Amino acid sequence: PEYVQAVKIVCLNWAIFQAHRLFFVAMEELLQKHPVDSVDEDGAPFWSGTRRVPKPLRFIPLDSNEDEVSAQQIIINERIAQFVHSAARLRMESFLPVAESSEGQSLVSLEEALSALEEQALLLYKKGNTKKSSSDSSEENEGEKDPESIVLEKLNGAKTGASLLPELNLADFEKDDESNGHVAFVTAASNLRAIAYGIVPADAMETRRVAGRIVPAMITTTALVSSLSCLELVKVLKGLPLKLHRNAFVNLALPFFAFTAPLPAEEIAGVNGKTHTIWDRIVIKGSSKSPVESMTLRKFLSKVQKKASCGDEFEIANLSFGPFMIYANFLHS
Repeated sequence: PEYVQAVKIVCLNWAIFQAHRLFFVAMEELLQKHPVDSVDEDGAPFWSGTRRVPKPLRFIPLDSNEDEVSAQQIIINERIAQFVHSAARLRMESFLPVAESSEGQSLVSLEEALSALEEQALLLYKKGNTKKSSSDSSEENEGEKDPESIVLEKLNGAKTGASLLPELNLADFEKDDESNGHVAFVTAASNLRAIAYGIVPADAMETRRVAGRIVPAMITTTALVSSLSCLELVKVLKGLPLKLHRNAFVNLALPFFAFTAPLPAEEIAGVNGKTHTIWDRIVIKGSSKSPVESMTLRKFLSKVQKKASCGDEFEIANLSFGPFMIYANFLHS
């Protein structure tokens, strides 16, 4: 049917985007944050010991205008194609009716995945910078909102989006069935990450062996921790007092379960007899006449003093962003 072909195209494009986001964009962003020659807080090389420098992976068509494709790049192309093939197939099975999705292996072929990759490869990497800048601006906008408002907005958005989706087919992970493509997907994804970090890839048999040990742990400890975290989130959204929240200490092997009430955040003395905690913050907003993008450091410091109700007898000692010091009063006197 025509709709099956339409779903196939959408799922292939989704799988290609996931491969690009997970194994290229994420690696690039990590290297931008921590360059190869960067050092940690103690002055030691950041990429040392157990930390390995990641290599961003991308699909390069063999007939591209770039330099001659190496043997290593051919292997990377094959691994990415395997990932796209298995990811697109599993996504199709979740959207198509059971009668259609039962065809399994015939839904998407490896050749179709390679063809879609060759069509999308160059276009995808050209659009990378534009997508990144738009995500950066959305994160900046979210930074101006109250954390509780952001959580509620995302929960409401997820609820609305879920109501518009068709009923999905559930898939239970089964490592011993080679025809369902589950182990093939896990193998493809783990091998791409292994190549990016210079680790020897694993075959399907090794993936099946490791999965046999991980799955029991995932459905016990992870499920319990997730449930307890969600309970605390509900308490936060309902505005319940701190005394009704709980810290949990769990060891399923003993078994041992202990719950304690959390301590309030430490109060730090502030100006004008006020106190604050490390969770308090001051939000500085721009205006039509003075947008945040064009705000000078002097203007920003003035706004901070005014918002914090500081008089002229107080001055800001220093201003930092992450590991970078932007302002220090003893350097700008």
